[in-house]
Amino acid sequence: MIDWITAIIPCHHNEKIYGGSVASVDLEGVIEWRVEKKQQIRGSYESSLSIKSLDPNHIFLDGNPAKWLQGHNIFGTDDLIGLVNAVMHKLTATLGLTPTEYDLQCWKEGIYLLKRVDCTAMWDLPRRADVRAWLRAAEMQSKSRHGRPVTTGGTLYFGKNSRRWSIKFYSKGDEIDAKGHKLPLEIDQRDNLIDLADNKLRGELTLRSIQLKEKNLSVAQQWSESKPLELLIQYIEGLNMSEQFSISPANLDGLPARLIAVYTLWKDGVDLSALYPKASFYRYHSEFLKQGIDIAIRQPSKPDNVIPLIRVLRPEAVAQVPDWAIGTSLYFDPKKQAK
Repeated sequence: MIDWITAIIPCHHNEKIYGGSVASVDLEGVIEWRVEKKQQIRGSYESSLSIKSLDPNHIFLDGNPAKWLQGHNIFGTDDLIGLVNAVMHKLTATLGLTPTEYDLQCWKEGIYLLKRVDCTAMWDLPRRADVRAWLRAAEMQSKSRHGRPVTTGGTLYFGKNSRRWSIKFYSKGDEIDAKGHKLPLEIDQRDNLIDLADNKLRGELTLRSIQLKEKNLSVAQQWSESKPLELLIQYIEGLNMSEQFSISPANLDGLPARLIAVYTLWKDGVDLSALYPKASFYRYHSEFLKQGIDIAIRQPSKPDNVIPLIRVLRPEAVAQVPDWAIGTSLYFDPKKQAK
């Protein structure tokens, strides 16, 4: 789905749109500079979009259009142009905007500038614990052109501070359990949404202005409905993910005998967290992390059962919009809206 859009949209409006100002005032009370803030526009279930006037004929739009329209971002559409078109028509009714016929045509055809687009997908794993294990494994044994990933708050980032592009992975089940991300109590089929997210690994690609220009994707018209997933898979396939942890014989020779025994049990597929007391397990865990090995990730008892990290992220395994959500307010389909 399209999870975030920042864009400059043509739209004539008579009154300036902004959400107040931030100013610097010197000791004499003279205003040195003033910056107008974006206005927050509430949508479904308290979700918001940020907008402000750039001039009487253009609006700066920033936010998650699917969440604003349907109240959540567990799933949604890849129709970027359809999303923005629907958002702009709703904003017109809400704010009393006065778009011209040319503006309306631009919304419909995608003739406007994109500054940021987030492309997302989810994959099913057997349990939420497997999602967490995948994230731990990926942290230890993968990298991108930006270098090794970093983990913050349970989210694994590749190129977190890049001005061009970044990828992140996280547990969708853990996210909607976290403070500030919980689903609204009044949303339809809340329990079904929570169950759906429980075992999902979420991947998100963020493309910023520089990268959009280089890829000839800075105009919405250049985006087909298949483009978001194609891009996400393309960038994921560019990550360097090895198949499994390993430790060289040289490193083994340098380990204390007690750790070699622990390592052997781990490689044989033994669940060390169940075998050792908690304090001992965490002590061993800390010592092995220094060697680049995470014994919290249980190894398969048979090497043939090892699944490479990248294989989890197969395009054909991407989770689809559930049948029970189609045709309801939980899934905004621009094509049906147009009819």
